[in-house]
Amino acid sequence: MKVFSHTDLKAKSILQKIENEVNVDQLGPSYWVFAQNSVPIGILGCAEEPGPLLASPGTPYAYVMWLDTSQPDETIESFIVQALSVVNRKNIKYATASFPFNEEETITQFKNAGFRELADSCTMIKQLDESLRLPEILQFEQIKRAEMAQFVKSVRKFFQDSPDTYLAEALEHILELPAEFLNKVYDREKYYFAVRDGQKVGVLNFSTTSGRVSNMGVNPSERGKGYGRAILLFILEQLRSSGCKQANLRVHAKNKPAIHLYKSLGFEQKERHVTLIWRK
Repeated sequence: MKVFSHTDLKAKSILQKIENEVNVDQLGPSYWVFAQNSVPIGILGCAEEPGPLLASPGTPYAYVMWLDTSQPDETIESFIVQALSVVNRKNIKYATASFPFNEEETITQFKNAGFRELADSCTMIKQLDESLRLPEILQFEQIKRAEMAQFVKSVRKFFQDSPDTYLAEALEHILELPAEFLNKVYDREKYYFAVRDGQKVGVLNFSTTSGRVSNMGVNPSERGKGYGRAILLFILEQLRSSGCKQANLRVHAKNKPAIHLYKSLGFEQKERHVTLIWRK
């Protein structure tokens, strides 16, 4: 197996091959391509936080992409060893890798090399082709930029029993972002508190550009009252009225109550991926 930097002139033909599989413009400022007999089988991209928000701003991180599932186990093992060698040489603090959940053998090999599971997530979608009737049990207060810290603290509280460790780790670092980055986070989505009788009982944020439902949650002490359904209906109607044709969201595969709610309102599962993380 050979490893080529994206600046290596000898790798031009190999780099051209991966353009059919990945968008090289999104690979970050530096990346390496791993090839077996001139066939690209994997990529290691490197960047600095803020990115996945799994470490403090400025922390160097990497993401691993395995391209060729037809390769034998020993080739996968060799790829992992060499990828981590680059990670250590560049003093990168953590690396992530994501796979379709049914690639069990590959996932196991990465775990054997020191990666651990960070998330097991389903992507779900719903067409927004008709208006929805909203129950009048909640009010929705759009938060101001100055309230972002309060919003994040509420998300931490309301999601404390969630199986989604990815979200929990990201929330640990979001308030460390410099003001200009936090402003960008605030500007690209809409953030709300769900309120009942003057009390904040839920949180939600979503993008009217991409149709993505990023977060929605109910205070654990207020669950079982229909608030989650009311929040989701509000989000979907906001997206539809903003011109979105489709809503999409990510949910942990073990979050059965949430999945049941989403399916009851017409969401369908599109794909499921396992994300792994290695830390130095």
